[in-house]
Amino acid sequence: MNKIAILGPKRTYSDVCFQQFCVKTNQEIHPYYFNTIHQVVMKGSELGYAILPFENTLDGYVQHHMDLLLKSGLKIDAEINLPITFDFVYKEAAKHLYVQYVTKNQCLDFIESHKDLKIFITDSNVESYEKYRDDPFGAALVPHHLIEGHELVIGDVADEKENQTRFLIVSQKKPELKRYIDKESFKVSIVITPYKDRPGLLFDLLKSFAEENVNLISIMSRPTKKQLGTYHFFIELLSSQSSYRVVISILDELKKDFDVNVLGVYQEL
Repeated sequence: MNKIAILGPKRTYSDVCFQQFCVKTNQEIHPYYFNTIHQVVMKGSELGYAILPFENTLDGYVQHHMDLLLKSGLKIDAEINLPITFDFVYKEAAKHLYVQYVTKNQCLDFIESHKDLKIFITDSNVESYEKYRDDPFGAALVPHHLIEGHELVIGDVADEKENQTRFLIVSQKKPELKRYIDKESFKVSIVITPYKDRPGLLFDLLKSFAEENVNLISIMSRPTKKQLGTYHFFIELLSSQSSYRVVISILDELKKDFDVNVLGVYQEL
């Protein structure tokens, strides 16, 4: 049986993503839960799979997670986008607000309007919910799916209603497309590192894709952490079976001036 590392405890959004991955791919996978994302990535290298929160509508890319992915050598197997809904659950005499650090950044407007509550930062949404339940003066900002239905609740309090988080399922396997679902398009994620900096380098890089009409979804620079002023370029593009040969040809040509690391060829499930 396959094994997977997940940011715990159970019932986190990472756990919800795991459940959906099993259903969508018709696999039976044994989950292992860890306290930090660093442990998830490192143990994922041992277990075979890991789930990595990677991008959010409000916060953008989680850059630390991106760096961990590059360092780990794991490859992207698939991605799942989850709708994210946070509710405010509270006791009538609420004085204390428990909120996970990432959740806090996505509910700033609501928190600003409730300055009378003393804020306590937690490591997980599940911890926030448990502390609220144990505290007679408790309140919490937590995912909608945690709330049991008989509590005082203000629903959907995130700064934006169309809030989503993108999760990557990463594995030790080579970056080869797995057709989990019947879908023509797929994504390709690449890290490109210049052998030597020069004027016009980024322009030439982008021109290579533009001339072949390849749709770049995003590009971001990240420090190599080896020398000041040196950067990787993290690039994501949309492809299909018919256009993927063109992408491979472009990457082969780029290898003359860049180190090219394909992080994944994968479907959105």
